[in-house]
Amino acid sequence: MAGKIEVQSLHRAFDILEVIGNSRNPISIKKITEDTGLPKSTVYRLLNNLENRNYAFCDHNGNYRLGYQLLMMSQWAEKEFEIKHLAKEFLESLNEFTKETVHLAILQKKRVLYVDTVESPHPSRLVAKLGTTNSVHCTALGKVLLLHHTDAEILAILEEEGMEKRTENTLTKPLDYLKEMEDVRKLGYALDKQESEMEGRCIGAPIYDKAGKVIAAISISGIATRFSLDFIEKEVVDKLLDSTLRISRILGYVG
Repeated sequence: MAGKIEVQSLHRAFDILEVIGNSRNPISIKKITEDTGLPKSTVYRLLNNLENRNYAFCDHNGNYRLGYQLLMMSQWAEKEFEIKHLAKEFLESLNEFTKETVHLAILQKKRVLYVDTVESPHPSRLVAKLGTTNSVHCTALGKVLLLHHTDAEILAILEEEGMEKRTENTLTKPLDYLKEMEDVRKLGYALDKQESEMEGRCIGAPIYDKAGKVIAAISISGIATRFSLDFIEKEVVDKLLDSTLRISRILGYVG
């Protein structure tokens, strides 16, 4: 029988993932180096590989947490997957009420990442494939996921990601986007008024954790000729905000 083959770099990568996974908060590269006992250059190199494969994620503060690849592979890999299970009945309820597509998303690498979807029963509908990403500047989800980001942080994201003009309604100037975000912060929800697709309209609202941080968001997307602003404002807003608040309460949010 052949002896066991030990792959040092693989063991080291697992050591890094275990340190990140065992940390209750995002962890710095300095702390990862200290806890693993590995050279900083080795940690940096392996983190780059893990991040490229989406097994690790570096936030805007330069700290690391487990990436969405683990989230998609294991229901206990990340708190966001727990949110997916908690949110499911609310997604289905909102879908039943509006008959439109309902998405659950998180912010990943400065982009909107779709982690769950309940599709509209209508033949003509808006959909997004699970595991795919979208821009923050032209989506209701992107706006609410950036709700607690500072203007400086938002500007940095817009500069890095760009503001592609997708329709005649797309916001393509950073200052216009910041003005939009002022309204989002006041209202507690965001609209995509045919900014991503001319045939589509969307509303999104945030989900908070017990620390009051926005950790996910739910959106409802429909064909603009059917999913009117009047219907959204009179019928949908309150139901969506009630759903996201109830999920947030389950997660310990008291705000």
